[in-house]
Amino acid sequence: MAALKKRYYQKIDEEVYSAILDNGMSLSIIKKKGFLEKAAFLSTNFGALDNHFYIDGELQSYPAGIAHFLEHKLFEDEQGRDVTLDFVKLGADVNAFTTLDKTTYYFSTLDHFEESLELLLKFTSKFTSSEDAVNHEKRIIEQEINMYQDDPDYRVYLGCLQSLYPNTILGQDIAGSVDSIEKITVKDLKDNFDCFYKPANCHLVLVGDFDVEDIYTFVNEKQSKFTLPERIVEKEKNPIESDIQKLDSLQMEIFISKLAIGFKSVPFTDNRMRENILVQLLFNLLFGWTSPYYQNWYAEGKIDESVSIEYEVSNRYSFVIMTMDTAEPIRMSSLIRQVMTSADKKRLLTDEALDLQKKALYGEFLRSLDNIQNLGSQYLAYFENEKTYFDFGQELMSITSKDLKDFLNHYLSNIEITDFVVFPK
Repeated sequence: MAALKKRYYQKIDEEVYSAILDNGMSLSIIKKKGFLEKAAFLSTNFGALDNHFYIDGELQSYPAGIAHFLEHKLFEDEQGRDVTLDFVKLGADVNAFTTLDKTTYYFSTLDHFEESLELLLKFTSKFTSSEDAVNHEKRIIEQEINMYQDDPDYRVYLGCLQSLYPNTILGQDIAGSVDSIEKITVKDLKDNFDCFYKPANCHLVLVGDFDVEDIYTFVNEKQSKFTLPERIVEKEKNPIESDIQKLDSLQMEIFISKLAIGFKSVPFTDNRMRENILVQLLFNLLFGWTSPYYQNWYAEGKIDESVSIEYEVSNRYSFVIMTMDTAEPIRMSSLIRQVMTSADKKRLLTDEALDLQKKALYGEFLRSLDNIQNLGSQYLAYFENEKTYFDFGQELMSITSKDLKDFLNHYLSNIEITDFVVFPK
């Protein structure tokens, strides 16, 4: 059993222990002294974008939504029972989510942590199902997909994403479509499970006040039972590229129009954490609630508190989607474009304004460290090479106004913009 490696972050008084288990799984233990709640997150490097990949150099293609479908099916045991019931008996809350690049299963509890952890490791270690069970699940996921079709906030966001990346997997719902999930078979699910749920492709994160050595020994002993045959699997690495659609819209039974404006660019740096922070700082300075533009538009009644800015940055894509309720969607789109391309950046991107934004983001970062479930999710999201979420604050405070202006110049040189509007009928 390999020795645990400890990292202590003195400025924020956080410590994390890490190791590679005997079966190849990555383990991180975040010790939170004095906390009663404990949580575990098991994440596999397999998400919605991974329906095309290579096995021993040969391309494999599967229907969109297969990662999300597999997430659903793993909650069923050999008898078709929902394993959630076993967690409930132990007093634990369990759930899962699929993102563009990961599938994560997690639970939190005040008691019976080791029993709950053993359950988590067990039900994510094997896949058993039948065609009847898979067909039944298709009907459930179809209902989920159809339900979202009646949600205008969902429709405006996905519509904008589809305009940014038309005819690509990135432009599709994480759950896939009714047509795509209908094509998924038991064999498809088993093949993807065998490829991506092997321990070496998984990361287990434990958060709480543990006896670190004891919990490490427990995990290593339990997890050593679960191994899968190794296959050389390579995920797609090329950037996702597609010519954007300039403008699209639909009508729904709503009272006020919903606007989504999407910005697509190309990565600025290999440091994903730094680029994510730069994107947040730039858009907060230009369009956040403290910006003069936001304040003026709000005072004039053009926007309200519904304004939201979502960021996604990776080595394969980089996009931002702003959404809002507005009675003037065409006018607001024009104003936002004007700010992005011709605003007085010297007035907006001052040292003083940047310092205020950095302090605000740093405060959010510190608050997140006391929320166990949020901390586990963020730790997984930012885990890359030797960096962890605990490096976020230091990375943030190292950014200068010159760094931000250099990033802005890159962004404006590569940016593509599109709109999607949901109008009232």
